[in-house]
Amino acid sequence: MSARPTSSDTAWHGPLTGVKVVSLCQAIAGPFACSMLGDLGADVIGIENPNGRDASRPGAHNPGWGTLMDRRNSRSLCMNIKSSEGKSLLAKLLSSSDMLIEGFRGGQLAKWGLSDQELWKINPALVIVHISGFGQTGLSSYVQRASFDGIGQAYSGFLEMNGFSDRPPLPAFPQVSDYYAGFMALTGGLAALHHAKKTGEGDSIDVAQFEAMLRCSGYYIMDYLNTKTLPARGVTFNAGMGTYICRDGVSLYVMVLGSGVLKHACAILDLPYGSDLFPNGISGVRKDTEAGEALEAALANYLQTHDAETVEQEFLASGIPCSRVYTFAMGEADPHYQARKTFTEWQNAYDDHSIRGVSVVPRLKKHPGKVRRGMPLVGQHNEEILKSMGLSSREISCLYKRGILAKESTPQG
Repeated sequence: MSARPTSSDTAWHGPLTGVKVVSLCQAIAGPFACSMLGDLGADVIGIENPNGRDASRPGAHNPGWGTLMDRRNSRSLCMNIKSSEGKSLLAKLLSSSDMLIEGFRGGQLAKWGLSDQELWKINPALVIVHISGFGQTGLSSYVQRASFDGIGQAYSGFLEMNGFSDRPPLPAFPQVSDYYAGFMALTGGLAALHHAKKTGEGDSIDVAQFEAMLRCSGYYIMDYLNTKTLPARGVTFNAGMGTYICRDGVSLYVMVLGSGVLKHACAILDLPYGSDLFPNGISGVRKDTEAGEALEAALANYLQTHDAETVEQEFLASGIPCSRVYTFAMGEADPHYQARKTFTEWQNAYDDHSIRGVSVVPRLKKHPGKVRRGMPLVGQHNEEILKSMGLSSREISCLYKRGILAKESTPQG
C-alpha cells in the first residue's frame, strides 16, 4: 500500500483537474454528484454543519458505507455558514470556485441571503447547482417540502409502476431518485461549466428529484401523455421477457426481442419460426396471444430442464440476450468484473487502513479518474482550507472557540 497522500496535493490528473467545487450537501444525491466530479479530478470541498451532522455518515447505528464512497476524493470544512463569519468565509471561498452544489429544500439559500444573484455578485462565473425534491420554482408550499428518495419516487408516479399488481407499490432500490437527481445535477453542472469557461458567465441549475424520475420514465410517461394509458404495475407485455427460474433454482433474465433473437429462440425451443404463429421478420410477440402463450410455455419448460449457467451459455452463443441474476458475491467472483477491475481499494484519509469499493465510473482512456483519497473526517481539512484563504492560526482558533468551526476525531463522530 502506498503512503497516504497529503490532502493539499490536488493537482493529480483527470479532465477536471483545476476545477474547484464547493458542496453544501448531505445524504446521497449531492455527495454522489460531487464524488463523480472528484473522481475525475475536481477539488471538492464539502462544507458540513457543526450543529447538524449528516445522518448518512458513519455513526453508532449506521456504518455509513455509502458515504465512505460518496465522500471520497473530497475535503471537509465544518463551518456554520449561517453565522456572519461563516457566510463571509463562504463568500471568499466561492469567489475562487467554479461550482457550488447544494441540496437544501427549495429556496433555502435565498433565505440565508445567498440567492443566485447575490452569489453572482461574488463570482459572476459561478455555476450554481440546486438539488431539491420539488425544485426552486412553482407553488411555494411544494418548493419548501422536504424530500427523500421514496418521496421522489412517490410524487413522480415512478413508485406506482413498481411491485406486484395485487399488492401495494414497492419503491425501487437502492435510492434511484437520489442517484437520478445526482446524474441530472452532473449533466447540468458540467454543461454550465463548459459555457462559463468560454464566456465567464455562470448559470443556475434547478434539479427537482421528481422531474429527474419523470425524465427517466421514458416510454411509460410518453404513453400516458399521448394515449392516457396508465402503466400496469408488475406487467410485462412481451412474451419471453423477464426473470425465469431454471432447474437449479437460479434466476435467469431473458430478453427475446428482435427478429433475429426471436428466430434463434424458436430454433432452440423447437417452435415453428416462419409459420403463421411466428411469421418471418416479426421482432416479438405479446403474452396475450397464442404465439405469446406458446413461447412462454416452451421457454418455461426448457428452463425447468436445464441449469442456469448452461442456458446462459447456449442462449448467448445464439445471440439471445440473457444473464443470470447476480448477487454481489457472484460479481466479485466473475472473471469479467476481475478483468475490468470493477472493484478497487483505497486508503482511508484518517488512518492506515484501506477500504474496498467501486472503481471510477465512467472510464476515460486518455485522462482516467482516480480514487486519490478516502472519505474525510468531519472538519478534517479546516485548517488547510482556511489557511489557504489567508486566515492565521489565531483567527482559526477563535472560530473554534465561538463554535463557527468544529471537527471530529473519528469516523463515528
